[in-house]
Amino acid sequence: MLLDQRFVQIWIGALLALASAPAGATLSQDSPDRAETGWGYHPPAVERAVSSQGFCSLDLPYSEPPFLADETTGLACPDYATQSPLCTGPFCPPSGVCPGTRTLHEDLNACQGAACCLPGSVDPDGVVNVLPYLARPPEWPFSADASVDHSATVDDSPSIATAIECAASLPTSRRTVAFPAGRYVLRSPLRPHYDALTLEGPELSPQTPPGDPRTATLVAIPCNPEQYPGAIQVTGVVKRDGTAVSAIRGLWIRNLQIALTDGPRRRANGGIQLNTCSDCKVENLIMRYSPLAPQLPSCKPSNLEGIGFTWGSGGVIRNVLVDGVSKSGVYLSSIAGYHDTPPILVENCEIRNINGPVGASAIKIVTANVTVRNCNVHHNMIHPGDGSTTVSGGHGLWISTQVSPGPGIPSPVPANVVVQDSYFHHNGGAGVVLASPIEEDRPTGILIKRVKFAYNGSHGVHVQAGADVALRDVWSFGNALYGVLLSSRTTLPATSVRVEGVTLDDLLVFDNALRFTSGSYPGIKIEASDVTIRGGAVARCDPRRGRQSRSIDQQCWLSGPAGAQVLSQPEENVISGVRTYGLSAPEMLACPY
Repeated sequence: MLLDQRFVQIWIGALLALASAPAGATLSQDSPDRAETGWGYHPPAVERAVSSQGFCSLDLPYSEPPFLADETTGLACPDYATQSPLCTGPFCPPSGVCPGTRTLHEDLNACQGAACCLPGSVDPDGVVNVLPYLARPPEWPFSADASVDHSATVDDSPSIATAIECAASLPTSRRTVAFPAGRYVLRSPLRPHYDALTLEGPELSPQTPPGDPRTATLVAIPCNPEQYPGAIQVTGVVKRDGTAVSAIRGLWIRNLQIALTDGPRRRANGGIQLNTCSDCKVENLIMRYSPLAPQLPSCKPSNLEGIGFTWGSGGVIRNVLVDGVSKSGVYLSSIAGYHDTPPILVENCEIRNINGPVGASAIKIVTANVTVRNCNVHHNMIHPGDGSTTVSGGHGLWISTQVSPGPGIPSPVPANVVVQDSYFHHNGGAGVVLASPIEEDRPTGILIKRVKFAYNGSHGVHVQAGADVALRDVWSFGNALYGVLLSSRTTLPATSVRVEGVTLDDLLVFDNALRFTSGSYPGIKIEASDVTIRGGAVARCDPRRGRQSRSIDQQCWLSGPAGAQVLSQPEENVISGVRTYGLSAPEMLACPY
């Protein structure tokens, strides 16, 4: 059955863009769908109109396998050294090893305010040049030489802390700390705890290679990876109960490369961690995990994240590439009713190769009021450190509630989340998962619009828990399991709130179930009630690919812990106007229980 002209015109633009790419381009882990000069992912414009033609005839470029494993999957993590080079520079303890309670440079600065400013380091616009503050030993003059990463006598953190203190004292409305091109070694993170402050290097593009001498690279070689792992850490003033008293406002971090060499294994922390930071920006930034010695993904520090906005932080993450950190590339977490939940915009980002032993999902949303758009998210997969070949995660996008962090504190619940014009592909888990590990809460008010989910190692879209969820003009193809799975199955009590109020408008779902070797499977599987599907198409374009030979199946399900399971039937589901091609019609399966 043929699609209508409008749907084909939308789809042809995406097909032509990939058809014109070099062979194997979509398997590349180096920005497969990014324009040569642009950040993130931008859906291609329609190049020509096509009428009265089925989209399956245009499916020739789509013959890739889902992203299920690589040559390091199943390799256990052997014992290896975790200690960074000894810290013997200014403010380091005599032993050269940083204890867990080490005081940071800002607390030990002998100068305060304007007394920190060096002659000639501040221009009339309130820009403070970092270079005059650096106290490098003669054998390590400032440059872009990556050999400095292995030195034992360089620590630029205290010098930069002094430059930040100088900038904070200036009377201008916005103060800037400028990082000239070169390489900066940070044994502990910078803590720019001041309003209206910019940390900025020379302009860079998404194609900038690691350590490009024309850019400023901050190399985090943590003196104590467990406590101070990243490059920049910010925390507003908070009460002992965790509620904010005053946030840092208007901190901008721009045009920097960040190389992370180590991280925590017990308590999560990020390369850029902004806690209680209002109207803050991270933009035009490249962050890579770059260990000082080669390292298996299963041996990466399990709790190292890329960019975190938490504890009531809000603002913009724009034009960012995060590559190779272990736990999550972008992590957004605040608790409504306990923290503020100001809007967060994540746009024009590429998150790739998030592949550590735990979590390993590209974007995690555990807060309210988030928009994600024009993002390219790919090749993210868990590598268990125990040598297991069973991969149960590595999702492109994870929207989930979390268990309360303590007595009297509510659970973080995602709400009012919009994801649009993005591409989630070649991830080891699902393209997107909506979930909840707690009985009474679930993600609510989720809109996913004009998004592609392709070649993921699990489902394209997997809704385990969610209410008021809308998917519009979504494409799900070439995934290992179902194109879309809506399932209320849970081992929580059967009364737990799960999937409800889900609407699917104009979805295109084809050639999924690539992992199955036998049997017949639908493109969309529903084990839930109150689901509406309107328009769109479900198809099998190539009978040689996958086992998706049915269109939409509804089925009863069991929920509850072992010994207390309850059987439920789909109710109040409506399916209308869905076109099928090479598949059976939507059906209600006989209950197998």
